[in-house]
Amino acid sequence: MKVARQNLAWEKHQKHVPTVDEPGGKLWGCFRSCFLQSAAPYTEGIAYKILKNDLGMDLREAPGHTSCGAIGYHGDVSNLETQMVVAARNFSVAHHELGVDNLFSFCVTSFANYTEVIKLWEEEPELREYTEKTLKETTGREFWIPHVSGGRPSVVHASDVFFANRHKLAAKAKYSLKGIKAVDHIGCHYGKIFPGEAMGGAEFPQVLVGLLEAFGAEIVDYPERRHCCGMGFRQCAFPENRDYTASSVYKKLASLKEAHPDCNLILTNCPGCTVFLDAEQGTIKEVLEEEFNVSILDYAQLTGLLLGYDPFKDCGLNAKAVPIEPLLDKIGIPYDKSKTAEQRRRPF
Repeated sequence: MKVARQNLAWEKHQKHVPTVDEPGGKLWGCFRSCFLQSAAPYTEGIAYKILKNDLGMDLREAPGHTSCGAIGYHGDVSNLETQMVVAARNFSVAHHELGVDNLFSFCVTSFANYTEVIKLWEEEPELREYTEKTLKETTGREFWIPHVSGGRPSVVHASDVFFANRHKLAAKAKYSLKGIKAVDHIGCHYGKIFPGEAMGGAEFPQVLVGLLEAFGAEIVDYPERRHCCGMGFRQCAFPENRDYTASSVYKKLASLKEAHPDCNLILTNCPGCTVFLDAEQGTIKEVLEEEFNVSILDYAQLTGLLLGYDPFKDCGLNAKAVPIEPLLDKIGIPYDKSKTAEQRRRPF
């Protein structure tokens, strides 16, 4: 049978991630995110609860694993050779100490970084030989490459794991998104560096849309849907560049507001997008006196809400710049209305 050209392109951007009902789908090694740990730790916390309590996964992580080092690499303070050995050490620790074959990262930058070193090892055998030799000489560890996505050498992102199990999660949900308009925002480091490793590629990514659809949301589109949030490590590192991030957020949200003024939910899978698309709405309100009031939730926070976890104590929505209560009311999720908004946001 002749396969249409567009279908060939579509097949190129698919990958298989085992569900909990498939062999190997319950046992995972995971890499925490240094950025999430410092800027938005609540997203990792609720993701852990869902994967372990609701999907019954056996999550393993070694106390000795380190940051992937990508921020230093892209900030020009470490080199490629260091990156490769750091990645090889983390892979070796996960496999030989924890006994896992499948690995995911909570950070999209780690996902891109690990994907890059695996591609280099595949395409330039001398770099793999260098890494294997250096790893053995410096740590005494054995070289090992994970094979997750359909048996190919790869790691996947935590949102891929949620997507693979979306129907099981939707079946357990206490609330649905029926009647709610929503749209995705894919992290650049998930979909734009290696589009072939992103579910659906960079232009038609399915990883978040699939989750939203499983929960019953109506997906909308708008002109700046694929526009970057504008974060960037250099915008974070240098306050003089912060206005670039705020202007990018303004451009996106103004476009969404014009096309769909009744859409107040954007789903993300990048720590930076999750933080800055929300926080810069506070900046815009203060500087321009203009409000968008679009809730920015990551895939784990939204799933946690719909499964019935506490919006503030479990899902970390007490740390948002945009008030979450209007969205909770639209979905029908209860919360303690006897408390003031400030009381609901107090640390637990």
